[in-house]
Amino acid sequence: MRTMTKVQSWIVFICSTAALIGFCFWFYAEPSFEPAIGIIAGIGGVVGSFWPFSPQKPRLSPEERIAARDKWRPIFRDYFLNAARKDYRGDCIVHDVNRLDDYPNTEENPKGISPWFRVGLMGTYEGGVLLGLRWTYLVDEGGTWKEYESRKPDGAVKVMLLGEVPYESIESVNFDGDDYYNKPHLFCHFEHGGEPYKRLFYGEEFRLDPGFPHHYREIAEYQHKPARWQFWKRGG
Repeated sequence: MRTMTKVQSWIVFICSTAALIGFCFWFYAEPSFEPAIGIIAGIGGVVGSFWPFSPQKPRLSPEERIAARDKWRPIFRDYFLNAARKDYRGDCIVHDVNRLDDYPNTEENPKGISPWFRVGLMGTYEGGVLLGLRWTYLVDEGGTWKEYESRKPDGAVKVMLLGEVPYESIESVNFDGDDYYNKPHLFCHFEHGGEPYKRLFYGEEFRLDPGFPHHYREIAEYQHKPARWQFWKRGG
């Protein structure tokens, strides 16, 4: 059972209170069975709006999460090792497993994240796969990182905005592609606020040696801001 948010609880409380008051006036003016039922329902709505619901059960148990990590870790490790030896890097198509039938269709004005999209398949981290959303530039301005997307200022660091997709959020992968996109396809659970990535951060790319996969040194964690430029406290 899903837990209501505070906003949802207040909406239920206000509507139930208004209905309860209305049914009380109705019962006072005309005592009958119908307003009495409405009063009972209104009381139930008021109480239920603040009743502590049971938290939603996790999709996977701890044992299943470990099994998923043990399953996918060697598969992606071998994929990126082979790609690095061939000096190849490319994109992938990420699918929401709950909206598979939306592929390959597209919406003109989608609300929220698309059921499938194309991103860079960049590498791995300890707990999953790294997806590349865009290249950009960061400048350290007095201990705060400021992003410049359209131009490279003096002293800027070139970074990639990366999304961490846990191994346990991956349901399946098709490295061969299909008739629409001959690129790897990742089928994921969009279970992190409606997105497949658990965390976003800015990483500076480096390589230990030619023929080895690329790695990313975290510069700053991404924070959602309404402004055009984003600001972050500098990491250690």
